[in-house]
Amino acid sequence: IITITAKGRISSVNPAVTTMFGYAPEDLVGRNVSVLMPEPHASDHDRYLESYLVTGIASIMGVGRRVMARHKDGRHFPVHLSVSEFLLDGERLFTGIIHDLSEFERMQQQVLQSERLAAIGQMVTGLAHESRNALQRAQACLDMLALDLQDQPDQLDLARRTTTALQDLHRLYEEVRGYAAPIHLEYRSVELPSIWRKEWEHLAAVRGQRDIDLRESDVDADLRCEVDVHRIEQVFRNILENAIHACGEEGCVAISLRKVCHAEGDIVQLDFKDDGCGMSPHVAAHLFEPFFTTKQKGTGLGMAIVHRIIDAHHGTVVAIPNTGGGVVIRVELPLRPGSRQQEHARHGNGRTQSPDCSS
Repeated sequence: IITITAKGRISSVNPAVTTMFGYAPEDLVGRNVSVLMPEPHASDHDRYLESYLVTGIASIMGVGRRVMARHKDGRHFPVHLSVSEFLLDGERLFTGIIHDLSEFERMQQQVLQSERLAAIGQMVTGLAHESRNALQRAQACLDMLALDLQDQPDQLDLARRTTTALQDLHRLYEEVRGYAAPIHLEYRSVELPSIWRKEWEHLAAVRGQRDIDLRESDVDADLRCEVDVHRIEQVFRNILENAIHACGEEGCVAISLRKVCHAEGDIVQLDFKDDGCGMSPHVAAHLFEPFFTTKQKGTGLGMAIVHRIIDAHHGTVVAIPNTGGGVVIRVELPLRPGSRQQEHARHGNGRTQSPDCSS
């Protein structure tokens, strides 16, 4: 709850403002309320208030609505705001009642995402049997045709191209099916470097003749983490494959691994950094959304699958563009299952950084 004067100055706040906006009450009293607003509303607020005082017309007075607010750290977040006017000792004052909508809207997005996944899952399940049979029949016909074309190299090449196209179609179908399927985790303790090294070797064909190195720096070799190994293999494979494509014909993919202490449970933090051409803020913001891709081929599900798997482990994954080029994909996982589950459920993907406790 915030009370302001007719000049837009904050006269009082309740303690909840500290939790919501990050300011101590004494840091706000006397300041213009626009400090809690993002642009362009911050610059225009005094004009809005002056107009209301003259005309008595305001779209927000007495009517609650969704607006964006600005935290002390600069981030913007959605709130529900309702404003009322009152007189105190002849002075016109305004009270704003503010509710943080961040968690509510996050849960809404989770429900929508679950509904989308359920719809995709139902669709894919319904198509599964007939689609697989159709692909198998087409492949069988192509195999028979190839036998008849052994002495016709041009036609045989066309048949092989068609076979490759069918295989691509089957792979894309399986990728969509795998994304929509429920994730069930089987945890076991493992050294994560052994997983990414194996996946790097499996991606030798993707690298081909390109001169791309894998480098490990600041890796805690003795650090063990409890994860679903098969799922984390998928995560590392997708991240490394993206990094290889980003590097072009030559470059380096660097990996670091460390332990970080948090009050709600210790985590492992992995950074996968490529030295490619970088990534725009727009791409970074949408990278983990289903079907979002900047590539000519593919479903755009690879990094969305990464996000689903890491989220199922109650971890986080973010893309951090480097101003000097390249991208860092940062993965954070709890050391043990359940150690961060309650905090993850309560705060979503937000996390407060604590000092490194690896030493």
